[in-house]
Amino acid sequence: MRKVIIAVVGVLFLISCGKHEGEGGKNTINGVIIKQDYTRTTNQFVTEYPAPEERVYIIYGDNAYYADEVKTHFDGTFRFDYLYKGDYQLFVYSECLACPAGVEPLFIDIELIERKEIYTTDTIYIRNYIN
Repeated sequence: MRKVIIAVVGVLFLISCGKHEGEGGKNTINGVIIKQDYTRTTNQFVTEYPAPEERVYIIYGDNAYYADEVKTHFDGTFRFDYLYKGDYQLFVYSECLACPAGVEPLFIDIELIERKEIYTTDTIYIRNYIN
């Protein structure tokens, strides 16, 4: 019986030591958000510029809710540090004229497969409607 208990405890220990998505690793995800202004009435493009103070959210693995968020810097850049290898999903909100809430999430799926990887997303464009 003692050997069974030791074996079970050993297996549980190995499972609990597995590194899952989340903080504690040596990987980084970074990128930049560009805000694009459109006219509200004609939906015509006006201008674009780096998006300061925009929230960027990160979901670890297959979790249903975001685990962390950062705000972009003055130049629209953002960064999530100290991530383990695994699957991540970023999202930001963009204005949307046809959406009931007036905004829609834009999702970016990311897989970190290396150790000490720096993953740079494609530029993320969000809409802003002006009068």
